[in-house]
Amino acid sequence: MATNCQFDGMQDKVLEAVAAFTQANERVVGQLIELGSTAARESLRAMGELQVAAMDTARAIPMPGAPAETLEDLRRDPLAWYRKGFQAMVDSTQRVAKLVETNAQIVARNAERLQASATASAKEIEQAASGYTSRMKDIYSRA
Repeated sequence: MATNCQFDGMQDKVLEAVAAFTQANERVVGQLIELGSTAARESLRAMGELQVAAMDTARAIPMPGAPAETLEDLRRDPLAWYRKGFQAMVDSTQRVAKLVETNAQIVARNAERLQASATASAKEIEQAASGYTSRMKDIYSRA
């Protein structure tokens, strides 16, 4: 009878250990899923911001030789078209440089948000593992 009681006690400990593992595993998997969905959400947000910045830059670039210039204007000052074209090129280069800077800021903000989310997930996973370890020690330290 004592052997049967010991077997029942061992069985109870195994069931408690499996329950503890299942609970810790659920927390860890939940955090990993949350981290993955946060990463996907942040990536979509960053792509949207990058697209908006690119479209804003493209809209702001003037086209040289716009139809507003007449043939008479070109006859009076034949180099005006070249000056305007060169100025448009300089302006476009400045806008593209600003776009690169804006893109870098968007990527940096995205990385910061992902880092914060990953840090929070790592802390939660660490707490789950620590709780599981403590629970296992408690289960198997009982006589």
